Amino acid sequence: MPPPARDDGLSEVVGFVLLLAVIVVALSLYQVYGVPAAGRENEIAHMNQVKDRFVDYKIALDSLWVSSINNSRSAEGVTLSTSFDLGTGGGYTQKDGALFPVLAPMPSGGTVSVNKYRDNLSILRDGEERVVLAPMGEVAYRSTNNYWIQQRYVYQMGGLFLEQDTGTAIRLSPPVSLYKINTSNESSLRYGLKVEVAAIQIFGSQEIGGQGVARVDTRLREGVTGVAVADGENITVTVDAHDNKTALTWRQAFINAAERDGVGWGAGTNDRPVCIVQEGTRVSMICRSEMGAEPDRIQHVDLDITRASFTVVLQQTITV
Repeated sequence: MPPPARDDGLSEVVGFVLLLAVIVVALSLYQVYGVPAAGRENEIAHMNQVKDRFVDYKIALDSLWVSSINNSRSAEGVTLSTSFDLGTGGGYTQKDGALFPVLAPMPSGGTVSVNKYRDNLSILRDGEERVVLAPMGEVAYRSTNNYWIQQRYVYQMGGLFLEQDTGTAIRLSPPVSLYKINTSNESSLRYGLKVEVAAIQIFGSQEIGGQGVARVDTRLREGVTGVAVADGENITVTVDAHDNKTALTWRQAFINAAERDGVGWGAGTNDRPVCIVQEGTRVSMICRSEMGAEPDRIQHVDLDITRASFTVVLQQTITV
């Protein structure tokens, strides 16, 4: 006769299964909500670090060419070296989540490039070319984020731009200035418009991507010069961009240059003293004297150009 059925220990098994189910649910919720939140915070912090690094990079490059103008101790030939963490991994071994890798955010990556796109700048005085940068050149970082929006920081012609899917913003203005000057003498009142442009060009062609560290070596080339052109009738600064977003950004940069010092501008071809027009991916800022007999009108346009160029080389850095 078989022994009767017994359920000794059943409650312990059921309790263990329920406890295991609670643990699985908790881990699943953390993976679905906690991991992306942690990854997003890491990537936001990293993008802020990239922004700060580009700000430092611009300040360092500006200090080189500014110190080389009319200075017996020129910085021409000096090389500056900086580095960019390409992703949230930063090239270092990650300890977080070593026991449970699925509970750690995936490290992001990025790409540093030199002259990936070709945007050209030209400056004309009364139809005569004074400066042509073909291309202006750029040093750029493009993110490969897993949890945060994609961003691209661009250093171009002395300015810092941030590109996102929704558009492009100017984080640091390029060195383009417009302001009214008084050139009156004892016999008559005379006013003019001064156009100041620092034409900064980047040479090189390279790209490094991944999750490590990229070193950026930048050398100030010889030939930092300043050119002054007085009493022009028509000064035209034109940017030929690689896409419409970049053209719109340069249009805004020209508008900012005019509005900073209260110089009137318009978008019509007959607007004076400044006309800012965009045709496709080409945007131009046209500076002309004003018509009329008013003594305080702008009667001439002066142009000051500072030329500087840099050679940029990238190196992959392995860090453990």
